Amino acid sequence: MPFFMKYLLLCLCSICLITSCKQANRFETATSDTLSYSFKTYEKHSKNCLRPDSVCATVKFDHPVFEQVALNQAVENEMMAIFHDEADSTKSKPHSFDDIANPFVDEYDKVIAEGKQFTEEINEKNPGGFFAMPWYMEGNMKVFRQTDTYIMLHTNTNWFMGGPHPISMEYYYVFDRQSFKRVLLEDLFIKGYERKLLEIAEKKFRENEKLKPADKLDDLNGYFFENEKFILNDNFVLTEKGIKFLYNVYEIKAYAAGITELELSYESLKGILK
Repeated sequence: MPFFMKYLLLCLCSICLITSCKQANRFETATSDTLSYSFKTYEKHSKNCLRPDSVCATVKFDHPVFEQVALNQAVENEMMAIFHDEADSTKSKPHSFDDIANPFVDEYDKVIAEGKQFTEEINEKNPGGFFAMPWYMEGNMKVFRQTDTYIMLHTNTNWFMGGPHPISMEYYYVFDRQSFKRVLLEDLFIKGYERKLLEIAEKKFRENEKLKPADKLDDLNGYFFENEKFILNDNFVLTEKGIKFLYNVYEIKAYAAGITELELSYESLKGILK
């Protein structure tokens, strides 16, 4: 082989190796916790606590505060979005934690007032009463992982407004360290990735769930997939080994089943990752 061809081949191999290493580093290699941040707590209580700091409504949000204003705003917006029901046209988009907390504690005060009135009326005829329970809405966000390219956050939420049990959910967020914009799947994969990604993900999901290819993803088998079609959500994080998706309670299974995690290795995603 002529020297020039050997040189060209060596250069191409080097370029491929460097590109491969950069891609691996982008996803896999964690860095130390290099961003400067502190933690901030927002807390609000209802006016009508039946016991001091006990039977009342409490709202509490903990989240990191970064030096970067754009990242801070994005963090707060994501946390507020968790507790905002976009399907409810009577509620406008929140712009502060007060917009989330005030309606919550006001509703509790209203329920307590109505309950007391009901108790007084029913006691005129026979013993009876109103069973008051504390309400709470909580969100705790922490820095989960960092690479040279991404910063990843993890949020635990918990809320209760009466009923058989509280609701606890988890959310992951991946942000670009330069733009501070939230990273979506389309930012990680080449154009036209959707079909191949779903094939890889469903195969892994069925393997984890011990399902055969012909088994239906229906309610008879304990799944809530619409039209029995497997889907991926946007609740994901980049681990050292792959992309991990998290389905919360009621999302694809019953409450008793808890959360469902699905991790796809970077190796299995070769060919569609950017």
